[in-house]
Amino acid sequence: MKKFLAAMMLASMILSVGCGNKVEETKQEAASEVKEAANDVKDAAAKVEQKAAEVAGTPTNATVDEKFSLGGIFPGMNFDEAKKILGEPTAQHDNDEFNFANGLMIDAEKNIVEEIKIRQAGVKTSSGVEVGMTEQNLIDAYGRADSTENDDGIVEYKYYSGDRRIKLEFNVSNGTIVEIKCSLND
Repeated sequence: MKKFLAAMMLASMILSVGCGNKVEETKQEAASEVKEAANDVKDAAAKVEQKAAEVAGTPTNATVDEKFSLGGIFPGMNFDEAKKILGEPTAQHDNDEFNFANGLMIDAEKNIVEEIKIRQAGVKTSSGVEVGMTEQNLIDAYGRADSTENDDGIVEYKYYSGDRRIKLEFNVSNGTIVEIKCSLND
């Protein structure tokens, strides 16, 4: 009888441990499914926001591919927002060209940033590329350019956003980046 009771207790312990593991596995599976569903909702919300901006004809942070910015500024951004990030311009030319302390030059019309450019080190693209880096650093960060042109020894590497509204251009001389421009594509 003692053996029977001991066997029954052992069996109930094994079953309770097995059920406990099963409950934990079920909880983990449910948590994973909830996380996946949350990511799907985020993706769908981003697509809706992007489509709404396209219909309205106004760019937003969500519609601009992350790699198409320079120093945190992107073409299509409100110029007042850019000044909040960069501070007041140090110089102004022709009422629509502005220079900033960090070397950035911005061309803005009707309070919209149309072009950002830099000719000195210290300001990076969102992918970490800056003036003074090598051509290989550029290719490692951005891959093959959408187009290239050679203009008197300066090789222009051009990359376009998915909707082709924004162009990111790197000018390379003797294997070194000498200028970066990010602009609305005409």
